[in-house]
Amino acid sequence: MGRNYHHYAGDSVGGLGNHCPSAHKNGAYDICMSQKILKVILLSLVVTLLPSNFQVANSTEILWNPGVGNDLNDAGAGLVPGAGISNTGLLVNKSNPDELIMKIIMNESFEDKPFTGKGRNMAMWIYWPKNYCWSKDTANCEGLFTVGEPFNPSSYPSAKSSEYVFVQKHEKASNVNVTATTCKAPWWIDSTYKSRDTWAFAVSITCLGIPKEFGWYAFSQIDLGQKDVVTDFSAVQTITYPFHELAASAAAKNKESILPAQSKKQICVLAKTGKGYDEVIDFEEQCSDSNSQWEFTYCDSHTRSDLEVFQSKKWKKVRTVKSTKGYCDDPNLSNSFTHKSPLIGKYRIKSYGNTKFTPAYLNLEIYRKDIA
Repeated sequence: MGRNYHHYAGDSVGGLGNHCPSAHKNGAYDICMSQKILKVILLSLVVTLLPSNFQVANSTEILWNPGVGNDLNDAGAGLVPGAGISNTGLLVNKSNPDELIMKIIMNESFEDKPFTGKGRNMAMWIYWPKNYCWSKDTANCEGLFTVGEPFNPSSYPSAKSSEYVFVQKHEKASNVNVTATTCKAPWWIDSTYKSRDTWAFAVSITCLGIPKEFGWYAFSQIDLGQKDVVTDFSAVQTITYPFHELAASAAAKNKESILPAQSKKQICVLAKTGKGYDEVIDFEEQCSDSNSQWEFTYCDSHTRSDLEVFQSKKWKKVRTVKSTKGYCDDPNLSNSFTHKSPLIGKYRIKSYGNTKFTPAYLNLEIYRKDIA
């Protein structure tokens, strides 16, 4: 059965309308009126303390706020507390029909800084034309995007602000030729059923090319180093946006959904030699020219290298890169390698291919910083 949630009802105002005794009955009238006034005060206090979403649910500023079901399968034992998904949400305001606000609503409130070194991994998938088009068997998505959680953000806003993540594009199937788009998604921590239980972000319908009918689902997990990381998923579902024709004209008036020519941040990489190298070497910092992709180049005696990412307590190969010549000055380290990715995570590089040497590893630290 699905999980159903309801707005707080409290005592109805009509319920306070019972007649009090007349004023001459030994002070009963004064007691009754005091009770009525106290109920009104308490009801007002409850409404004031409700999460903001409850208070604006009937706002005249909303253009589209569909009720979405969320029939979830039980993630089972092993799901780390705090990783469970309660529901997802969609919202478009009249002020900008091109801006689709999407929400991942958790079972519990977020901790103070949920995206700072907590092992939390969560994202929203946006796709079309049909459910499960992203599987390797079909691989026929016409559009497939992910919006993932920020990595060590500088702040945790409670409303739309300058904090944003980039939307990632996948080629017809999940995790195939993943690239960063120029579409940014401002994000914030919101409150829906509980205080600070929602990660919300806004995407441009026009920038991503989202059609009138599209689908979405969310996933969430927390990796604390356990052997098997259990993941929670929301329902896979599609919907029709009835005001789609208004999006393009709204986007023409609002250019903030597109990354400006000069981003205020850049992605940088620090590398340090690990297992397989004769000595510990700290590489100089290498920074990209944008906030959408990191890049790291180094020289080695090996002929091949793999970029690996640490997921679910395992190192997994992302891609293999062959060496090139002409970049390196040291004749003993004549092979050049360049690795790049739009994703920030825990990475290392495995170098191999030269039978004279054992495989060696470079440990990478990847982070965003302000452009000087």
